[in-house]
Order: sequence, then C-alpha cells, then structure tokens
Amino acid sequence: MSQEFAVETGLIVLSRDGCAQFGRRDFVTGWFHSEPDGRRIADAVGAVELDFDMVH
Repeated sequence: MSQEFAVETGLIVLSRDGCAQFGRRDFVTGWFHSEPDGRRIADAVGAVELDFDMVH
C-alpha cells in the first residue's frame, strides 16, 4: 500500500558541542528551534536541510 503526501523540508541543526537534532528556523528572528519541544537552540552553529519523500 503506497500513498503520496507532502512532507515539509526540515533541518538537522548542529550545535557548538557537536550535537545534532531535528529543528526549524524562525525566519523573522533567525533563531533555530527544536522540533520536539519548540525550544530555542541557543548554541546552534548551522543547519543542513533534510528533504525526504518517504516515511516508514
């Protein structure tokens, strides 16, 4: 069974201590926020787009 649906592009946010987590960016403030709880990732140093078309 296969069904197509739109999935938004997410981010893998990298922090200063070497950790990576799923997140999003607020385009107004430029801050990165954690996906699970919405908290600001204060020590973020960058992000990589995560674009996928299949979820299992």
